[in-house]
Amino acid sequence: MGFLDSPPESDSASPRVTTKADDIVGILATIAPNLPKILFEPDRVTSAVNTISVSVIGPTFKSKSFPENISQSTLVLLYQVARLPNNQKSWKKDLADAFNDSRFFANSLSLVESDWLPLLKQWTLSDKERMPEIISRLQAPTTAGIVFGVGATSARLEADRKTQLNLRRAATLILATGNDHFIADLPPMLEKIVDLLSATTTSSASSTTRADIYLLMHALALKTSAVHLASLWPIVNAELHAAISSVVAPDHSLPANTFNNYSILQACKLLDTLLCIAPDDFQLHEWLFITDTIDAVYRPPNFQPIALVDELSEELGSTVLASTMPTESLPIQASNSLTRKPLLGPGGISIEGSWERKDELVGKVLRPFFSQLSIFAFETTYSLGFPDWEACKTGLLKDLFDETTIVKAL
Repeated sequence: MGFLDSPPESDSASPRVTTKADDIVGILATIAPNLPKILFEPDRVTSAVNTISVSVIGPTFKSKSFPENISQSTLVLLYQVARLPNNQKSWKKDLADAFNDSRFFANSLSLVESDWLPLLKQWTLSDKERMPEIISRLQAPTTAGIVFGVGATSARLEADRKTQLNLRRAATLILATGNDHFIADLPPMLEKIVDLLSATTTSSASSTTRADIYLLMHALALKTSAVHLASLWPIVNAELHAAISSVVAPDHSLPANTFNNYSILQACKLLDTLLCIAPDDFQLHEWLFITDTIDAVYRPPNFQPIALVDELSEELGSTVLASTMPTESLPIQASNSLTRKPLLGPGGISIEGSWERKDELVGKVLRPFFSQLSIFAFETTYSLGFPDWEACKTGLLKDLFDETTIVKAL
């Protein structure tokens, strides 16, 4: 198993050795479900599982090369072990160690969708305390202690990183489980969200974590029935309005400092998804953000927008850059599609990039997004297509498992 802990050498023999080591794990994965039939006695099955945990799964998860060394065979083996009776202690510890590792969100998206999510679902079904534990780690922002200097910066970055990771862990567990699985945990979760939204640029944790709060709201909107989200909509509406309005805020003003580029982008993606999946209660408020009448398509000569997105579109200028999709092609695509997908992402406006400069974000993403959103939402709604839930989920998972957007501690 030691061959799995290190990357292949340049010589021709090493890839074959790694493949053989991986084959061993694959063979164990096929044997594991039959251990009760092979060994008969429960004690011997437990002993075999413990040996697999200590010799194979544990060292792989604790390796310095985690998660690059994780293969699909390893996760299949762990999943099969988790389904065996009377061995919860060993596999739960292995999975907890991996999930709580700060490098977990460097896993590949394909491996997350195919194997990690089923494992996390199995974990949460057998252990009801996973979400409460993660929620308890979310600490309200504080300004106590050193305010300036290297020590303050280091402490703030560390608090930001821990908060981001725990918010993403909560969102990942929500996506891994069935709809409405965490209804009992919703009140304390919303309480923590409200606390974290009070963060400023100098608090610890700081307002840098806002984008990750939107990721958690995004997950809740996708996996929770609208009837349970009544207390979430006032928070969502206020945050979306503040974040999107900050696009035109003067540099170095409080809104401009509070909402960084990534926060603004995630707020737009949250609004985009909400318009796509159209929860019942949110439809009552969507007029605040977009023009949801025929005026979105056929604007009268004296039209004065009252929706936030249309106001911003006029303020920023409605010229769509040549690098983005032409405005007139979007309604055609929407009306011909059998499913409704978000405007930001594949098939719509490209959001690939780091977007460190605000002028680039505005020019290539936000300006075309604001100018097209109302008409796109109107056309997709009346095309009578069904929301593409998988596309929404995949888009969110891609953001959750983007390690480049997590703060690096000093």
